[in-house]
Amino acid sequence: MILRPSWLLCCSLFMTFTVKADSLVTVQGYASQPGRYSFQEGTRLHDVLLPAQVNPKAYLLGAAWLHTPLRNAQERLKLGVLFDLATVKTNALQDKKTELAALATRLIDKVQAMPVTGRKVAQLDPVRVELNRGDNPYLSNGDVLLYPPRPSTVKVVGAVLGDCELAYQPLEPALSYLKSCPRDPGADADFLLLIQPDGQVFREGIALWNQAKSVPPAPGASIYVPIQSAAIGDPTPDLNTELAAFIATQPLLEVKP
Repeated sequence: MILRPSWLLCCSLFMTFTVKADSLVTVQGYASQPGRYSFQEGTRLHDVLLPAQVNPKAYLLGAAWLHTPLRNAQERLKLGVLFDLATVKTNALQDKKTELAALATRLIDKVQAMPVTGRKVAQLDPVRVELNRGDNPYLSNGDVLLYPPRPSTVKVVGAVLGDCELAYQPLEPALSYLKSCPRDPGADADFLLLIQPDGQVFREGIALWNQAKSVPPAPGASIYVPIQSAAIGDPTPDLNTELAAFIATQPLLEVKP
């Protein structure tokens, strides 16, 4: 079979278009020009934020960078959390701790429903990105940049009878929100983990013996109430920190397909 030059040219153009169509960085949310931007090797954060024109009303503290190279590690993190929760459930059933087993089951369902996002903690204020080269890293093909509106609530999750979404109260400490969200009998009474909307996680003491001045939750924050640790020889010592870390990868703005 002899291929004509015109046919070869069409095939070449189709292959080129396919490669370019797949090489994209997406901007969603509060931006004047949201959408998909072509990606080339060496593309930096500002190269996309400049044409996207992030809206001044965007909630920069809750902006999220979903970075493709981090997805594999976060997939392993998710699997590890699910394994530890399954261990808690199995041990609780063996010890006839039905309430703890039910809590572990609820958390398993919750984690299974969470997507692996690849979220990277980063400075996403376009002005600071432009002015400081250290805040202007390279992007990867398939990355997504999300700029949500400012939320008006704070969530309480984890070892609670049911997740709570409460009205944000300026300067209120995380402990204050727990008063409006009943904790599960299996909750840790000494600590909580505050997940700020930028993806940073802070461990705070909440008992009389370890309370200290702490940073209050920002709008859109999540307060994770840990599961009480088992006695000496706990088989899941990292469960709470790893679960909070995985929750921190969930952006405020839902990713559009």
